[in-house]
Amino acid sequence: MSPETISDHPQPASLAQNLPVPKYYQIREILREQIASWPAGKPIPSEAELCQTYGVSRTTARKALDDLTHEGLLYRVQGKGTFVVVPKLRERFLQRTVGFYEDMASRGLVLTTRVLEQGVVPADKIVAEHLRLTAGDEVIKLVRLRMIGDEPIMIVTNYLPHSLFAGLEHDDLENASLYALMRHKYGVTLSHGTRLVEAIRCTEEEARLLQVPTSTPLLAITSTIYDPQDRPVEFGLSHHRGDRAQLEINVVAE
Repeated sequence: MSPETISDHPQPASLAQNLPVPKYYQIREILREQIASWPAGKPIPSEAELCQTYGVSRTTARKALDDLTHEGLLYRVQGKGTFVVVPKLRERFLQRTVGFYEDMASRGLVLTTRVLEQGVVPADKIVAEHLRLTAGDEVIKLVRLRMIGDEPIMIVTNYLPHSLFAGLEHDDLENASLYALMRHKYGVTLSHGTRLVEAIRCTEEEARLLQVPTSTPLLAITSTIYDPQDRPVEFGLSHHRGDRAQLEINVVAE
């Protein structure tokens, strides 16, 4: 048993012998309660330690850890152990026309951005359809890597009609909100939008940029933002790390 797990973890509760509840379930719930007060990244007792503490088989201990891992409360590192998961970033999806930059800033999180591509390109068929343009019309294309601190979180690609935002291809988008620039510098009012969410497989390039294995699932969000005249002013694709993203969807009565 490692010194860290002996000294850092509280004395475990004993298992009830007279309850019609499996032992793995009891261990799981004991750990769940303890995890709530443990910091992200903290190592938890190993299967062998749980066996010794609770007098159970390896299969029982593994089942408890497997359940908590599948729930997203724990994660395993081959050869190192099992750890408390870093909380996922929750992006709020009440239909507000604010960007990720403003959403994170409102919660006191430090967002950093690296611009991977910024320039004027001809719209392909898909982009033209979303922005109600003709294929080949000029659009501004932005590709950015968004990070919380030094941790890559998502890759965002935005397309905007060049006719509405001429000059945006030269603006500083590493230190400013795109939506704030659209409103305040270019005088375009953002009114409403649509967002489509789906799970996709991470490409090799995305895995490199996000510093994750190529098998990591991504949460892909496709969005179109409109002005008060129902004119599309921005089409975006954001690919979020599946292990660090969580959506909050507010439901209201009709």
